Amino acid sequence: MTENPRNVTHFFQVDSDRRRILGQALGISSILVAPSLLLGCGDGGAELNGGDLNHRVQVLSLQTPTPNLDVLHPREENESIIDVAKREIADRQLKLAAALTSALTQLKSDSFRPHVTFFTAPEIYWNIPWILVKNEEELQQLSMFYRDEVKKQVQQLIGKFPAAEWGKLILLPGTNALLSLSRQNPNRYEAINYVVAANNFGPGSEHGTSYVSIWPKRNTALIDFLGLSAQIAVEKDEKLIVVDMEAPDPELFAGDPPQLFIYQLSDTLSVPVYELSTVVAEHDTNSGYAPLFDNQILPSIPFGIDICADFGLGRLDELKQPEVKLNFLIAAGQPIPRDISQLEGKFFPESLQYLIRNDGVAAKGAPYCEVLRVVKGQLGERVQGRLLDQNIWLYQLDIK
Repeated sequence: MTENPRNVTHFFQVDSDRRRILGQALGISSILVAPSLLLGCGDGGAELNGGDLNHRVQVLSLQTPTPNLDVLHPREENESIIDVAKREIADRQLKLAAALTSALTQLKSDSFRPHVTFFTAPEIYWNIPWILVKNEEELQQLSMFYRDEVKKQVQQLIGKFPAAEWGKLILLPGTNALLSLSRQNPNRYEAINYVVAANNFGPGSEHGTSYVSIWPKRNTALIDFLGLSAQIAVEKDEKLIVVDMEAPDPELFAGDPPQLFIYQLSDTLSVPVYELSTVVAEHDTNSGYAPLFDNQILPSIPFGIDICADFGLGRLDELKQPEVKLNFLIAAGQPIPRDISQLEGKFFPESLQYLIRNDGVAAKGAPYCEVLRVVKGQLGERVQGRLLDQNIWLYQLDIK
């Protein structure tokens, strides 16, 4: 289990300067951020089925390639980066809605009656191509826009599927990656690559919108902000030294200096990004946030999330319930090694029963979904799935 960075960053804490940047981009005067509030009480409904030992869980995974380098319409000469992002993000929400509607409709008469259905998409699902960003002003506008808009789109998506009609749903609809100026060095950026998790039955749903939780990635990877190219560097005396990865000099890493990626996002924009993110998990109640991910919406089925390069790192202290039974690997190029020697240092809690992977970049660049059994912390055999329409993989699981 990895410890939280000493100086953590909270996703929902947005300072006045950043609010002003987004306000200017959207043509409004201010953006309100609510004060802190502790996690809401409630278990999202009664314990499943009166205390049955086994619970039925259904997983629907959209198999789609990411990063998505295609846009519906090329950026026009005088079009703002926010206008491009608005239409693309809205389209991706519609794609998720269509796929989920199709899958759930096909399963209405299925004999397997789940207590809850999880719906997943791969890492970097929501992002537009970085090559569209021309300068740092646009980069900051886009990052601030992403903070609000992706959450809004996820809430709109879950709002289309009331539990009374579609059953209990938990959405893990891929990640969105953004860049924020670093607090430790204003000349560097910090990555925030995160899942917005939502459901249609937990606390808040009685008012029409359930509360969401944010699960951020800790370790940035080369692909996360890949535009035209990227280099690896170390920071010494506030200077960046590019590492020759074909013949790296071991002395560059003496003293464990901060490591960075230098991303050439577009022809006119290059940014240095710290490899380690300080952002921690949060739960938003629309009245504020609490520094935990609510993974126990159904008490009998606590779940965890790893985002790509964080695979097997733990971070159980950021979960409301650390004894997870399901773990979701939301990725873009993170295989699950089957060789035991390659799993050294990976952590799987004893409580874990299934590992569920949705990867936008797998073998030969193709997306891939799979589910593996886990027994006493050891990976087991693959679970057979079924491919539905619109590239949705279906897995039906019994959880103890």
